[in-house]
Amino acid sequence: MTAEPRAFLPAPEGCAPGERFALVADLQRTSWLEFWREQNDPERAQIVAAIARERPAFVVMVGDLVFDGSSAAEWEAFDRLCEPLREIPCYGALGNHEFWSLGDHLGRFFARYPHQRPHRWSALKRGPLWVVLLDSNPGAMTKALWEAQEQWFRQTLADADGAPSVRGVLVLVHHPPFTNSAVTGDSRAVQRAFLPAFFGARKTLAMVSGHAHTLERFERQGRAFLVCGGGGGPRHRLLQGVRRRHPDDLVKGPALRDFHYVLGAVTDEGLTLRVLGLPKGATAFYPLDAASLPWHAG
Repeated sequence: MTAEPRAFLPAPEGCAPGERFALVADLQRTSWLEFWREQNDPERAQIVAAIARERPAFVVMVGDLVFDGSSAAEWEAFDRLCEPLREIPCYGALGNHEFWSLGDHLGRFFARYPHQRPHRWSALKRGPLWVVLLDSNPGAMTKALWEAQEQWFRQTLADADGAPSVRGVLVLVHHPPFTNSAVTGDSRAVQRAFLPAFFGARKTLAMVSGHAHTLERFERQGRAFLVCGGGGGPRHRLLQGVRRRHPDDLVKGPALRDFHYVLGAVTDEGLTLRVLGLPKGATAFYPLDAASLPWHAG
């Protein structure tokens, strides 16, 4: 019997100071095809349960929710995993795993996020903070559609800059523009398509990504770049020493970093991001990283 799709609630408009939200990426299970990689089912379940206990105003899942986006069984397992979040408004960004294999990829995704249908990118407007979700999979869309997203992104940032009520913009995209992952590299598509407008806008605060199953934080031109792919997929080691692409990672730690999720909070001064870590085999979370992002003047 096919399980009923997990339909998340749409997030309401409005955002009060002190409101919290959660970000998590790369919740996908390890496939049997990757038998040599770690299996993290207990840690994945603990992350979802911890987010539910926080009772955030909304949750955004930053891509790679399942291993195979065409698999009904994978999505049913995702539904069971996310049952603790049933009463919390959730949004999803599309990752590369959502397009794996052959089948109705977008149909299965939108069955869980019907309030986002049919848009592959969107903006969640929460009072002084706008949260922009992008689709960083150019190979899964036509050139015209990819260019339409670029144009929409530029216009959305211009609208935010021109709106006095908006004080900051947070951009979520699955593929990282910068990473030291030993498994994957910088996304040139994200760099070319989105970074010029991101840097050119006055109110952009941070770009948060996943895809690399690790934790990293960089600063470029006064903006933060956070890679938070520690939702339970098999972890990636980071390149070390002279092999690093980017020696300025602000997160200090070993090459193999702990599982994690992010708690964001809107304050009168700006946006705060706290990363809660979970070691392999552990049951207690601990503060892994934090950043304070002040609203930009003007």
